[in-house]
Amino acid sequence: MGRKWNFKVLKNFESLNIRCKNIFGVVQKNGPITKSKLIDITKIKLTTLNRDLKILIDEKIIVETDIGESTGGRKPSLYDVNTEKFYIVGIDISRTYTRIVITNLKLEIIGEETLNHDYNIENSNDIILTSLKILFRKLHVKESELLGIGIGIVGGFNINPLYKRLKEEFNVSICIDNGANTAVIGEYYFGSGKGKNNIVYINCGVGIRTGIISSGVLIRAINNLEDVFGHMVVDVNGELCSCGNHGCIESYVSIPYIIKKFKDESKVNDDIGYRDICRLSEEGNKVATNIIKKSALYFGIGLSNYIKLFNPELIILSGPLIQNSRVFYEECRKVAVEKCHVKNENIIFARGGLYEDKSIAIGACVMVIQKMEGR
Repeated sequence: MGRKWNFKVLKNFESLNIRCKNIFGVVQKNGPITKSKLIDITKIKLTTLNRDLKILIDEKIIVETDIGESTGGRKPSLYDVNTEKFYIVGIDISRTYTRIVITNLKLEIIGEETLNHDYNIENSNDIILTSLKILFRKLHVKESELLGIGIGIVGGFNINPLYKRLKEEFNVSICIDNGANTAVIGEYYFGSGKGKNNIVYINCGVGIRTGIISSGVLIRAINNLEDVFGHMVVDVNGELCSCGNHGCIESYVSIPYIIKKFKDESKVNDDIGYRDICRLSEEGNKVATNIIKKSALYFGIGLSNYIKLFNPELIILSGPLIQNSRVFYEECRKVAVEKCHVKNENIIFARGGLYEDKSIAIGACVMVIQKMEGR
């Protein structure tokens, strides 16, 4: 068993009163911020605000960062969270990689590591733990400065062994959700979805993972599954899907399907990867382009149904297929808009969102922030 960490810092956050947690949350999202703006947002009286701010400053959770612009008279102080004192770990576990990020309280990444799954994902616990410790040493993150760990996981991964190992080693708050949910949470509160009520996040890779926030509320599917979009049937007489149905979106939109289809149609027996096929498509290869466009067609049809159901202001498309194929991204976007019969300007599409391929890991960190705020 590893060394036990000092948990005083976490207890300091947990012991804050509701007003202090509220002030922390407002400053964390809007800082640097003046007292007058804090009063406008929180509706807390100045005397009470001063008392609670002192608590947060004494605990070094909030700091005075600078002097704001004067509107006449003395220039006001600006307050922000301490970006050099407390840190959060976000872990994104997918079928093809594991990404670890360490952020400060502003969710700025100060260190990261990506592990490719050349090993068995089910036996990755030691590798993740070792990589995390190396990052701590490299960044000089002290044991007393870790606030918590957030994990976004892919469906079907047994998280319990890793949870136990992390809890034994660090004994901090550990928040877990499926990766699509953590991504949409991160983008909604701090990323490209900030200020919007309805957003959809879809990750396309080995499978399809979906997270939705509607009217500010995270929508959870039955059993909290993240692949319900992928198993929407778009062709009842179509390809056999892994779920047993025919014609699911995922039976056409996945890395394995694209690789198999390309090998079948091009008569290639080489060890070709989906990145190679995406590159060939970008270079004008007709077989690769036709396969990717057909895949995008089915994806776009399903996406048009989602648009009609959830009326999203923002659709974030991410994952390996999106990142490696502009042809796929542009085609599925065009089909979705055409099939749902809405004006293009009514919906914003984002390729990757603000955090791009780190949305899941950053969103996992956001879950820790939310727990600190008492949500």
